Amino acid sequence: MPLLVCAATSFELSAALPLGFDQPGGSPFAFGNGCASVTGVGIPETMIRLTQDIVSSEASRILNIGIAGAYPGSGLSIGDVVVAKSEVFGDVGMELPSEDTFLPISATPFGGIFYRSPLEMEPWLFDSLPACAGCTVNSCTGTLRTGQFREKVFGAQFETMEGAAVAQVGASNVIQVTEVRAISNIAADRDMRPENIRLAIDALRIALERVPIWN
Repeated sequence: MPLLVCAATSFELSAALPLGFDQPGGSPFAFGNGCASVTGVGIPETMIRLTQDIVSSEASRILNIGIAGAYPGSGLSIGDVVVAKSEVFGDVGMELPSEDTFLPISATPFGGIFYRSPLEMEPWLFDSLPACAGCTVNSCTGTLRTGQFREKVFGAQFETMEGAAVAQVGASNVIQVTEVRAISNIAADRDMRPENIRLAIDALRIALERVPIWN
């Protein structure tokens, strides 16, 4: 079963590769029993690159890895590693002149298949990790108010900029998708200290080393 491991950046992808491994410039590149790919940051670039990568790699399973922000009420801490049970597109919709302020496009009559919500995920080899709901956004949370709002509206525990895009590409191509993320910040008043990102990547590496993804 050809595997494609993807991440938004080469730094995040490094958690699935041997320490000191020099990643080739091109993407995807062959490794172990499959391929690895840097898809880029954000929904549009991820969808374009990943669609191309699954064709060239002939992948039949996708593992999406990287860092994430935890919503304030999730109970998650920096360095925790989770597996996604679902993903939603969290800021595609419309602002409303009411107390609710936002209507997700999936809640509209014209939301369509593309924005069906939520996108279900599977844990694959990572069922020992906490299973959490993800929310994918174009603009990362920067205030406590936004973090609490997104957490409430979508019932999510963590936030990324690519998860739902990977899940959607997988669903559209009938490919199983698993997403594993390490918490690097709390998605509230934004704090992206480099040491917390490093801690998250190290925790992600340890979690990935415990399972035979490349065998």
